Amino acid sequence: MLFSEIKLAHRKLWNKKRSSFAKLFSLVLGIVSIFYIAIYVHYEFSFEDFHRNTRNIVKINTKIQSPTGNLDLGLTAIPIGPYIKSESPQVKDYVRINKEHGSHSIRYGNHLFSESENIYYTDSSFFEVFSFSFLAGNAETALTGPDKIILTEESAIKYFGSKSPLNEILLYDGNPHTVSGIIENVPSNSHLQFDFLISMDTFLKDRPEAAENWGWFPMNTYLLLNDNADPSIVANQLGQTPQYLEPSNTNDQYFLSIEPLEGLHLSSAKLGELGIKGKLSNLYILIGVGLMILLLAIFNFVNLTTAEVSTQSKTVSVRKTLGASKKDVFRQFFVESILLTSIATLLSALIILISFTSFEQFLGSTIDLSLFLNPLVIIGLPLVPIILSMLGGIYPSVLFAKIRAIYLPKQGGKQSQYINTRTSLLIFQFSITSILVVGSLLIYYQLNYMKKQDLGMDTSQKLVLEYGPNSEIGTSYESLKQEFGKISGVDGVTFSSHVPGQVPNGVSTQIKDVNGRTNSGEISLNLIDHDFIKDYGLQLIAGREFREGPADNNTALILNESTVKAFGYADPNDILGATFEQWGGNGEVIGVVKDFNYLSLHENIGLLSLKIWPEQFMKITFHISESNIKETLESIRAKWTALYPDIPLNNYFVDDNFQAQYLKDEQFAIIINVFTLISICIGVLGLIAYANFWCERRRKEMSIRKVLGANASRLAWKLYQGFSIPVLIGFSIAIPVSYYLGNQWLQGFAYRFNLNWHFFVTPLLILLTLVCMAVGAQTIGLVFANPAHNLKEE
Repeated sequence: MLFSEIKLAHRKLWNKKRSSFAKLFSLVLGIVSIFYIAIYVHYEFSFEDFHRNTRNIVKINTKIQSPTGNLDLGLTAIPIGPYIKSESPQVKDYVRINKEHGSHSIRYGNHLFSESENIYYTDSSFFEVFSFSFLAGNAETALTGPDKIILTEESAIKYFGSKSPLNEILLYDGNPHTVSGIIENVPSNSHLQFDFLISMDTFLKDRPEAAENWGWFPMNTYLLLNDNADPSIVANQLGQTPQYLEPSNTNDQYFLSIEPLEGLHLSSAKLGELGIKGKLSNLYILIGVGLMILLLAIFNFVNLTTAEVSTQSKTVSVRKTLGASKKDVFRQFFVESILLTSIATLLSALIILISFTSFEQFLGSTIDLSLFLNPLVIIGLPLVPIILSMLGGIYPSVLFAKIRAIYLPKQGGKQSQYINTRTSLLIFQFSITSILVVGSLLIYYQLNYMKKQDLGMDTSQKLVLEYGPNSEIGTSYESLKQEFGKISGVDGVTFSSHVPGQVPNGVSTQIKDVNGRTNSGEISLNLIDHDFIKDYGLQLIAGREFREGPADNNTALILNESTVKAFGYADPNDILGATFEQWGGNGEVIGVVKDFNYLSLHENIGLLSLKIWPEQFMKITFHISESNIKETLESIRAKWTALYPDIPLNNYFVDDNFQAQYLKDEQFAIIINVFTLISICIGVLGLIAYANFWCERRRKEMSIRKVLGANASRLAWKLYQGFSIPVLIGFSIAIPVSYYLGNQWLQGFAYRFNLNWHFFVTPLLILLTLVCMAVGAQTIGLVFANPAHNLKEE
């Protein structure tokens, strides 16, 4: 019995190729979309879950409250880890991590590389707290003592090839370090992303005073709690740290808190944190998008199937006349649904297998395929066609089962009910499609808005060369500028510690006001030379720029507008001459620059100070002309290699560096755009099915109207209006939902475009154009057809 029903279902699906393809295509798009969204969401939620102690690990954060504002740091002072371990029996161990910034040279034999953003100093307890697998070496001793370095497998191959690197010597910034261990490559779902680990004893060897410095915050500090520990007790003990209860001579107040490692990736961003944060709101949006696309596919399946009720009524009536029961009819059409959804599931699996590598490349990460070995996944996959059949096949099967044995072609009430059901589903489909179209355009407008924002500085044609911490290069900056300035195509050269798009060091700064009282606050400090302001096109609004020569070194300070306001000065000119004390020196404020966006447009402009300190310079910015860029780059490389053969060249353009801050936003935009296109495809398929059904029902009516003298163009316009009504209703429903969700998403940007009613005109025109394209050929074919062909049966 079942075999014959499957055979009959196969024959019917094959005979109705157009309808079967449309239903199959919708389901495949829906299944593939929900799969990839589920994988992406699972990946984002899976961060840190590979550590055996994940639930027992917490991170310490520091909040600094000062008269000029508050700072939320993901960092701590160096002594806080040892202190809390000695004071709290709840704490089993701690580990501190200091991320190296800038460019650093690593040499082995003739292999010389520039490494940046992937080097950590850390404690010997690193492998007690976190779970990274050793391939060679001893986890307990590998980071004990100074000048020890651990490599990941990828880095070991890069420097040593197939040779065992254990106990070999690497020169790190010219200093010898012993390779004490090799570990597996770091999983992509970890916020700790590194290629090298250097012992904390190495960090403290040249900074012995830092071990007891409670006012410097360079460390990401993690605690491993005991199995029965109460995190709230640890948080209270941190809040009672004596060094932060005592009054500060800078008027700053420090508050420590803890944050679980679970969920850290999706928590609010803090200064100095490791890794790139995800956005919980984006994941919720994606989950909603996935569910909406699946519903679109199911509703399309229902629409296309119910459209066949009128065309198959005679067949069903004949079967019932010959003795088939409602149960038999229901089972037959339900088997058709299961067969179609099974084929869709298999095709979806094939598409996923083909495209999965491309998905990983887009994500920039390797997905752990052990997810598919989960028993729930193994059991759930075979259930997909059954579930989809139940969701999309039950209602049409019930409709077919209710058809009477005696065919009544004029079942006005019933047919009207089917039409209303299909129209309602179409309205719902286009509500979803409208929300996705609006959302896609909103993301595009916002990213485009940020790209077109006036940053208050000139970042075009700026090539940055990073050489890392090297005081000899810094103190020779004036002669080096003359050397590089001779290169054809170089229009300007300037030295600095940071460039736009990079977070400068936050330092405590004291400035006296006009009444002689000291105001203090944490502000960012960028160390620059006297040409930086001119070369980057910053606008001086009060005072003077830095002078050439050593006269202003470490004794003159330039502030931005936001800092001047934060210190209580209404007029920028009033702060000129005010004395200051700041990291590395004291002197007076000599100038004020207009605010410029030196960081991401997600945030408001922060407090910034500029000072000359040549020993701390680590970057050179070249303003190069647009012509002969390649030749200019080659000349710069040749000059650098001749001057510093032992320091590798690490260069990039400031524009690229600045735009890298928006990679997550652009990735999210691409994902939304792809799924919006998918929803449009499904929605258009649904509309085509609706148009097929409607045109078939009104074929004779239109022919009679034409015979009675109706104008074909007016009839086509009237039909188009009828098809547009569900779209307009769906769009009207989508507007308030889109407006609310759009405004919520835009809150994540300090600089955002104004979302008003004008914005919704474009998506409406897009949808109406799609309606015209989807139903135009059918309506034109209907109204311009020869009436004799449609009325010959009569």
